[in-house]
Amino acid sequence: MILSHDQCIGLNGVQGYSGFNQMIFKKVSIGLVFCLLFAWQPVLAQDSDLQATVQKMQDLLEQQQKQLDEQNRELAAQRLLIKQLMGNTETKKPTTGTPKVVYPDTEATLVQDAEADTPIPTEDQSGQQKAVLALATQQGIGPQTEEQKEQDQEAIAKKTFYDPSNTIYDKDFPGAWYLPGTTAAMKIGGYVNLSLVHSYSPMLIPDRFIVGSIPPDGQNVNGAVEGTAVSAQQTRVNLEYREQTKTGEIRAFVEGDFQGDGESLRLRHAFGQYRSILAGKTWTTFMDIDSLPEEVDVEGINGQVLLRHSQVRWFPQFGKNYKLKIALEDPATDIYEGQGQRGRFDLVASLNRMPLGPLGRWNYRVGFILRDLGAIEDLNDEFAPTISTTGWGITTSGRQPVTGWGEDDYILWQLTYGEGIGHYINDLSSVGGGDAVFDPAGKLRALPVFSGYASYMHRWPMTWRFLKNWPGVMRSSFTFSWVNINNFDFQEDTSYDRTLRASMNLMYNPTQNIQGGLEFLWGKRTNKDGSSGSATQLQFAMRYIF
Repeated sequence: MILSHDQCIGLNGVQGYSGFNQMIFKKVSIGLVFCLLFAWQPVLAQDSDLQATVQKMQDLLEQQQKQLDEQNRELAAQRLLIKQLMGNTETKKPTTGTPKVVYPDTEATLVQDAEADTPIPTEDQSGQQKAVLALATQQGIGPQTEEQKEQDQEAIAKKTFYDPSNTIYDKDFPGAWYLPGTTAAMKIGGYVNLSLVHSYSPMLIPDRFIVGSIPPDGQNVNGAVEGTAVSAQQTRVNLEYREQTKTGEIRAFVEGDFQGDGESLRLRHAFGQYRSILAGKTWTTFMDIDSLPEEVDVEGINGQVLLRHSQVRWFPQFGKNYKLKIALEDPATDIYEGQGQRGRFDLVASLNRMPLGPLGRWNYRVGFILRDLGAIEDLNDEFAPTISTTGWGITTSGRQPVTGWGEDDYILWQLTYGEGIGHYINDLSSVGGGDAVFDPAGKLRALPVFSGYASYMHRWPMTWRFLKNWPGVMRSSFTFSWVNINNFDFQEDTSYDRTLRASMNLMYNPTQNIQGGLEFLWGKRTNKDGSSGSATQLQFAMRYIF
């Protein structure tokens, strides 16, 4: 046998092989190969079928795995929706504790808190699910159940009690957008409001019902007119900001309307809140928002405590069932026939029993105020001293459910008495001069005042035949209010002595964000000398909340 050059190189160092031995080795090798092929022929045939079977099983497993992955994603989305719904239900319950703070670097904590078999959704998935949930909640899917109708009614009724400075607010901050990379979020809110006011009697301010401005019967007062006024000045815009910190939540709120001069922007609220401290301008601590009847009239009830004040408020934790608020407020003084000066302080405190249930089935409250009043009698004397006196007052109010006429009806009331607190009473604050007067001896005398109201709020059943297919909530309030000043003998005969006001309305919310109202009002003012005048108005308003 002759070997090639390459074979010789590959067998380099191999010696002692003869041609005979090589032929024997080759024959034996070929024989072994034929034996192996003959012995393994059935196995190779079976292995081909087995490979095809294994391939089919792998394809089937991959298809089943895809189906399982899809089902897991659907289950995760459903679990997320259930958690969001449960979270929305829990946020309706009042909580007094510090909200849970979540920071951007706590993803590991969130993963540990989640269920073991629940995948953490991405930001896009979470936002998409929230959008789907919001759309389903707003528009509804199919006919509403009785439970869904009740939830809608609760949400609508909750919006009727408007207090941005309330220390109990929705911690979820729905509708806000978050600033990337921070724990801060912002939200724009407000409403567009159109009001139509028709005065059947001469009014000095025709676009609202200020009882104290009604002129005496038979007297022609300059500027008092009858007729219809149409205005959108009540439209409001607000901006709210929240930021989570390791020591608590920072909250800021700013709101304005267009009731300034020439429909210019007017500041209503501007305050910041951190833990148990609030500073800025908002509703006075002497006021009880939860007991206010619902009104179409933007002026509000003449005898209610209603005022926005600059203040510093402290609201410490005071048990589970009570809210305590203490504030130092702007010490402005309203003086008749003089110039009011700022005193040293207005010290206000309030204590109320926490409402029960998501909306509060009842509410009782008591408030106290201590004032330092100051004024100058002679406006022509630049060196005239400031005369001071002390004012004080107490108010109690509440909201009590009644079931005589309807299951969701309320009686609301407020009683207020004090000396030198006219600045805090709605009607006296509008007409001015309700805090104090100078007597003939030049002494500043605080005016005693007694005011209040009683109101019945009734929710009309939507099960009546002509209302059965109507969505939303329909309700009415029937309110009577008064203001009474105990005038001194030395005061002028035309001084404000007493006002009375009565109103009834019909309010309708087809959805949470649309409201219409119709209201009839009657009022009467009586002066110290017994002269009086009365007036009536009819008001209609449409409101679109955003």
